[in-house]
Amino acid sequence: MKKMTNYRILSIYALLALSVGMSALEVLLNLKGKVASDTTQSLWSVSFVILSIVWAYADSKQRQFHKPFEFVFLAYMLWPVVFPWYLVSTRGVEGVVLFLGFLLLWLVPWLAGVIAYVYFA
Repeated sequence: MKKMTNYRILSIYALLALSVGMSALEVLLNLKGKVASDTTQSLWSVSFVILSIVWAYADSKQRQFHKPFEFVFLAYMLWPVVFPWYLVSTRGVEGVVLFLGFLLLWLVPWLAGVIAYVYFA
């Protein structure tokens, strides 16, 4: 049980660190009038989805949530549907707020880049 909690915490820290790093990259590139490559954007999106699934898997173990055998595969393939479903089914309305927090964490790098481009470039 303790090990899964560590995966939960580590995945949140990794998401925060990646979001901060991607924000810095977006700001620096947009200040120079450039954009991040498609590969970088794809890597950010895939790593975000994988880390959020790791968090959900560890969270489901801690909450003793009964999930289907292929939960991780379904969460990866249908993330926009399965991830909010998991959050709402385990937390109710609080899950919607938590999902919006995850979305905000995903959008912060883009927003930082837009602000840097519009106001400082």
